[in-house]
Amino acid sequence: MKVKRSDKNILKTGVISGLFFAIWMSAFDYFDQEPFSIFKFLLGFIFFGGAMAYTFRYHYKSNNKDS
Repeated sequence: MKVKRSDKNILKTGVISGLFFAIWMSAFDYFDQEPFSIFKFLLGFIFFGGAMAYTFRYHYKSNNKDS
């Protein structure tokens, strides 16, 4: 099964942005001296990463439908 290049870019964007968001939120918790929560980390990673991937997909597909 071959994955299209555009799908790889969308997935990569979602994973990277979700990971950075989750790390950033964990850093805020660390500096506020709150304990690390894996649930909160994964929730931020999945939902923010998914939202960014969906947004990137929408813009990527609308910009490249002419070609």
